[in-house]
Amino acid sequence: MVDIQGFQSRFGLSLNPQQQAAVESVEGPVLLLAVPGSGKTTVLVSRVGYMVYEKQIPPEQILTVTYTVSAARDMKARFCRTFGEEMGNRLEFRTINGLCSRVIRAYERMLGRQAFSLLEDTGAQGALLGELCRRQQKEFVPESTVKALQTAITYAKNQILTREELETVEVEGVDFPALFQAYDQTLRQRQQMDYDDQMVYARQILLRYPEVLARFQERYRYLSVDEAQDTSKIQHAILDLLAGKAKNIFLVGDEDQSIYGFRAAYPQALTQFSKRYQGAKVLYLEKNYRSTPQIVETAQNFIQKNRDRYPKHMEAVRPAGLAVESISLSNRKAQYSYLMQVAQDCQEETAVLYRDNESALPLIDLLARKGIPYRCRQVDSAFFTSRVVRDISNIIRFAQDPQSSALFLDIYYKLGAGIRKKDAEEAAAQKGKGTILERLAENPQASAFTRRQCRALQTHLDHMLLEPGDKAVYRIVRFMGYGDYLQRQGMEGGKAQILESLGAMEQNPMDLLRRLGELESLVRQGGEPDCPFVLSTIHSSKGLEYDRVILMDVADGIFPRAGQPEPGDEEAWKTWEEERRLFYVAMTRAKNRLQVFRFRHPEMESTFSQEIFPVKKPARAPALRPTVSKKPGTLVQRPAALEKKLPVLPGAEQYYVKGAALSHRRFGPGVIADRQGDLVTVAFQDGSQRTFSLAATLGLGQFAPEK
Repeated sequence: MVDIQGFQSRFGLSLNPQQQAAVESVEGPVLLLAVPGSGKTTVLVSRVGYMVYEKQIPPEQILTVTYTVSAARDMKARFCRTFGEEMGNRLEFRTINGLCSRVIRAYERMLGRQAFSLLEDTGAQGALLGELCRRQQKEFVPESTVKALQTAITYAKNQILTREELETVEVEGVDFPALFQAYDQTLRQRQQMDYDDQMVYARQILLRYPEVLARFQERYRYLSVDEAQDTSKIQHAILDLLAGKAKNIFLVGDEDQSIYGFRAAYPQALTQFSKRYQGAKVLYLEKNYRSTPQIVETAQNFIQKNRDRYPKHMEAVRPAGLAVESISLSNRKAQYSYLMQVAQDCQEETAVLYRDNESALPLIDLLARKGIPYRCRQVDSAFFTSRVVRDISNIIRFAQDPQSSALFLDIYYKLGAGIRKKDAEEAAAQKGKGTILERLAENPQASAFTRRQCRALQTHLDHMLLEPGDKAVYRIVRFMGYGDYLQRQGMEGGKAQILESLGAMEQNPMDLLRRLGELESLVRQGGEPDCPFVLSTIHSSKGLEYDRVILMDVADGIFPRAGQPEPGDEEAWKTWEEERRLFYVAMTRAKNRLQVFRFRHPEMESTFSQEIFPVKKPARAPALRPTVSKKPGTLVQRPAALEKKLPVLPGAEQYYVKGAALSHRRFGPGVIADRQGDLVTVAFQDGSQRTFSLAATLGLGQFAPEK
């Protein structure tokens, strides 16, 4: 009889009851749902050790599939440290691509055929896509478009999309279905396959050649799969084939942490597990060892609003800590100043998390200017080559060089002047008097509207060069028609907003263009590797943890990218639920302290923040009785019911103004950052900001002037 307690004692393990149950579940299909910080890797490694040492299963029959090569390497090292290198070296820890490569090699040996060569260089793949796209679009293709195409191709192949389903995939400015077919055909002509094709071809081999499938089913009698919520549809299809008749498959994951939908992650494989595998066990790891109860409870309440999920209940093991904090700021710009101060005083490991890489750029710009150290995780520089940044940059360059025909022909139809292509080409080709726009304004063949708009555009361009960078970007988007162009194209304006923020630091738009080049270089460098102040997208922070986490740019339209969808729009609801899962993953990276930025500007409200920090209906205030202070001419109001219990602070109305120092009974010293009537916002020394009713707080004796 196998003794789980003896096994733990032998190898120095300490497993809780839920972890023990998972380790002992060896036969048949098992789904282990593991909440954040619950020790899933400990369970995975311990279960393999249990299978080898207690169940006497040969290590060669056990395959553990991980999401990344580094995860496979780390898991093997962890096994070797706990259970010894002899057994560890006989086990296989592989990514799904590594597994598919073995299937293809076996196909070559067993059938005497030669498979396509692997296109390993993603740079070469990008160059091929860029060339195919240039042929299709007849224009330069920015790096951001190439990366979007690579992501879309990965999505299409991992979702096993049909030709009809390919029509639903969109990449801005590209006929994606036609480009996908051209790319696929080019690879075949070159007898090459990309990394996603490895899975496509491996699945085809396993389906078409029973002898190859039987070889792998015989070799790998037990499958363990880590991060199953991030595994794609084709990956699950391959694993289902390998599980065969025995169905000894052990999936570890959490549908609440599935955040890679753009890469074709398929969390439905978890929610539909019991349907795919009759008699399957569904087990839970619900104890969170990472975060404080306050963080755990807030995150738990938040994720429960998603519909397509298992009814898990995350429970904190650690003792109580700080409450989840709301940091109220006036606008996006204010958060950069706040974070600069945090970075300057940073002693504990602090992660600033955001949805998209571009959110960090104004902060990186500010930190670099001030010489404040930071560390940046995997920042993507595609922002600098994006279509929006390129367009606005070219408009600025055209203002500097209004005779440039190349720049004009790139931008004229994006400025809402109704310029016909024929007129634009003729004006650009002329070398006459005035600028190109001035020549168009005098063209009798153009409409009166176009002539008037061309004169207005030239005036805008002249004025733009004399104003700060942010004003120039604002002018381009709001007054020169580019914002309308973005709307017509269905493109987001977020990148233009980031450019505007960056431009606020520059005296003119040409300086902004120069700074963009410098920033691109800074972004690629990534900051200082050992700095405790960390900047990261939420996707890059997956699987990591930090003492303190600050969530920035939390506003509808930025994060989440859109507001709550209408009932019945299932596709929009899927996107909305993934946005909620992304926010949940961000919250659960925090160990001791979680702070969320909120903006007071009505256009930057956040549905998610409102859920986490609901506005409580104020209790009915006690009657206020006027009281004359010792200082003549000063009138102070206080609750009549508290008149005999609490002292009245003289001169309250005059004292509690913006910039005044004070002390709060609970939160300590602070400074009034803003006051609107009875409401005062106080910035405390611990970095938090809170808003109070002055009358109520004074009445309760919680404020006192700082001595």
